[in-house]
Amino acid sequence: MVFMERTLTRQEIIKYYSDPKLQRILWEFGKNREVATRRLDGSYMARPSSLMYPMDVTGQVMRGAASFHGSVERWSDPLQISDKNQNELRIGFDWVIDIDSALGLEEAKIAACLIRDFLERYGLGYFVKFSGRRGFHFCIFWENFPEVIDYKETRILYPELPKLLATFLREKIKEGLWNRLVEYKGSIKALAGEEALTELDPFKFVEVEKDWSNRHLFRMPYSLHEKTGLAAIPVAPKSLEKFFPEMAKIGNFGFEEIEIKEGNAERLIGDAYFWRSKKLEAEKPKEAPKTREAVMFKDKIMRDNFPPCIEKILSGIKDGRKRSAFTLITFLRGCNWTWAEVEEEALKWAKENGVREGFIKAQLMWHKKQPQSILPPNCENGMFYKDIAVCNPLPLCQKIKNPINFAVIKAGRGEEKGKGKRKRRAPKTLGKALPKVARKRRAGAVKSKKAAKGQGVGIKGVEEQA
Repeated sequence: MVFMERTLTRQEIIKYYSDPKLQRILWEFGKNREVATRRLDGSYMARPSSLMYPMDVTGQVMRGAASFHGSVERWSDPLQISDKNQNELRIGFDWVIDIDSALGLEEAKIAACLIRDFLERYGLGYFVKFSGRRGFHFCIFWENFPEVIDYKETRILYPELPKLLATFLREKIKEGLWNRLVEYKGSIKALAGEEALTELDPFKFVEVEKDWSNRHLFRMPYSLHEKTGLAAIPVAPKSLEKFFPEMAKIGNFGFEEIEIKEGNAERLIGDAYFWRSKKLEAEKPKEAPKTREAVMFKDKIMRDNFPPCIEKILSGIKDGRKRSAFTLITFLRGCNWTWAEVEEEALKWAKENGVREGFIKAQLMWHKKQPQSILPPNCENGMFYKDIAVCNPLPLCQKIKNPINFAVIKAGRGEEKGKGKRKRRAPKTLGKALPKVARKRRAGAVKSKKAAKGQGVGIKGVEEQA
C-alpha cells in the first residue's frame, strides 16, 4: 500500500503538540534520552537536546520543530554527551528494530509479523509502532537485558550487541520472509521486477536494520512525520495485520501511555552468541590452534575447598546476584561438578536469594551451549567480587589469580595429606658401618634366615648351621 505524502501546516503542528497528555507522554518516554527535533524540511535542530519538562514540547514546536526523535541509548545526563564520554554516561540502551519497505506498507507488515512472532517466542517485553511512513519500529526495552554478559557490563556493549541480535534475527526470518513476499506478490518475477537477482535476499525489498551508530535516533511514539503528516502511533502486536495508515491520521486515534514491558533476553543473547560462535568456527582454517581447557583437576572438588568469595556467594548476598550467578555456574563447572549438580545447586541458590528461576535456567542453557568451559572472572575483576563485598581474602588468595586456583591448590593439598605414603626403613646397624666383606657375610646370613624361616626353622637353628 503506497499513500500520498502530505505536508502539515504550522498551525496543524502547533495544535497537535499542544495537547497536555501528548506532551507528558513524550516527556516520560524521553527521560534519560537525548531528544532531537526536526524541522519540516527534515533538518535537525541543535544537538544534544532533551526534554526537561512536558512544556518543553511546546517550546521546541514554537522554535520550528515538526517531529521528535529519541535516542536508542539511555544516558545519565543527555546534555553532557560528547565523543569522549559516551561509555561513562550511557546507562543502557533499547534494541530498536527498524523495518522500512520500499515496496509498500503491506510488505512491511509481513516482516513485522515475522519479527513479532520471533520476539514472542523469546518472551521479550517490547512495543511496536508505525514509523509514520512505510514501516514499523519494534522497541525491546533495556529492562529485558542482563547487567553483565561475559565479564562485561552490558551497557557498554553498544552498538555491537544490538548489531549481533539484529543479524541473528535476520538470519532466522530470512527464508520465511522471502517465501511470504513471493507468495504475496504471486511470483519471484513480480517481486523483483526488472532487477536481476544474484541471490534470494528478501532484505533487498524490505529492509530490517542491522547497523547502528552511536547516538542513533528513532521517531518517538506519536511524533508526526514531516513528509506524510501521519503520526507514529503504537500498534497492538496482535493487530499488526489489521493496521492501515488511515489510523495514523490526526484525529483518528487517542493518546495512551507507553508501558515499559519487562522480559528476559538471556536466552536470545545466548542463542545469538552460540550461533555466531558456530559460524566463526566454520570459517576458521582447519589448523586453528587448540583452546586451553578450563578443567585443571581430574576429580570433583568439594565445597570444603572453596575460596571465601564463593562461600560468601553461596551463603547469600543482596547485591550483584545476577553477576554472581555467572560466577557460581562457571566456578562449579571448573570444579568438575556434573551439569545435574550445577543445575541443582544454582536453582537452590536462586530460590534462597530471590533470583528468578527463569533467569537461572536461561544462564544454564547459555553455558551448556558454549563450545568450551568458561572460567569464572579473575580475582582482579572487582565488579564480581570487591564491588559486591564478597572478597574476604585468606593468605592463599595472595598467591592466585582466579578462584578456581584456590580450590585446585587446596584440594591438591588435601589429596597429598590423605595418601599416607609409606617410608622405607633403613637396615639397622650397630656402631660404624661394616666393612665390605662383613656386609656380604651378613647379607648371606639374613638371606639364609629368611629361607630357613620359610621352612619352619628358627633363627637359632640357622645360626648353628652357619
